[in-house]
Amino acid sequence: MKNKLFPSLFALPVVTGICGAFLRASQIKHAYDLETGILRSGEPSTYGLVAVCVIAALIAILAAFLLKNGFEIKSEKLGKILFLSTVTASAFILVYAAMTLYSLLDEFSVPTLILGLISVYCAVAFLVLAKYSFAERDDVTYCVFSAVPSFWACFMLILAFRDKISDPVIANYAPMIFSYLSILMFCYSVAAHILGKNKKHVAVFTCFFGIFFILTELLSPIFAGGLVEINAESIRYLLPQLAFLILMPAVTAGIIKK
Repeated sequence: MKNKLFPSLFALPVVTGICGAFLRASQIKHAYDLETGILRSGEPSTYGLVAVCVIAALIAILAAFLLKNGFEIKSEKLGKILFLSTVTASAFILVYAAMTLYSLLDEFSVPTLILGLISVYCAVAFLVLAKYSFAERDDVTYCVFSAVPSFWACFMLILAFRDKISDPVIANYAPMIFSYLSILMFCYSVAAHILGKNKKHVAVFTCFFGIFFILTELLSPIFAGGLVEINAESIRYLLPQLAFLILMPAVTAGIIKK
């Protein structure tokens, strides 16, 4: 029964993420003024979404408290799952990097060039970390690779703010910002783990909270119906969050495993 605690707890942010996506979809469809694009006050979907966010945060805090000292997880398949999930996430980020660099042919931008190059570096870093199963190592090169995802996530967060800062409606981009903020803190907890620091509670909290916001962000346009335009840009936008949706649970399990 003890070995089922993590997957049982992990089902909670998935459920709240789906609920959040439904409420966010309802907000997209009904809570905005069609003429001004401003969010109307007093909409039930907005209050419901805030309530689900609070519940998701409480679940993440509870999970971090229960699992902060580590947990016994069966390791027969964990190593293989961790390796495959990391390689898959690395492939997604590498495709994202390729699409980002390709976009420079239409319009050159120094931040976009830096993003593409650091995304390649991040994908390579994940492959290196996967090879050693995110274990603690004294090798300087390995430690450097462990810090690369944190720099990548920080740069992604900065660009997200830059692109959305002129939008006066915070609700338009809040889930995306919180998802990237969770990814950043998760990458920090992974680097801390590799460097021998006990940040298991941070890994668990950011994993659970991040999964909630990633699912809310990714699924809400689908649930809204007819609002998703499938093109290269929309696919590129989805790839980093899909990568961490796959990566977070496996890596967190590896971090909290005794």
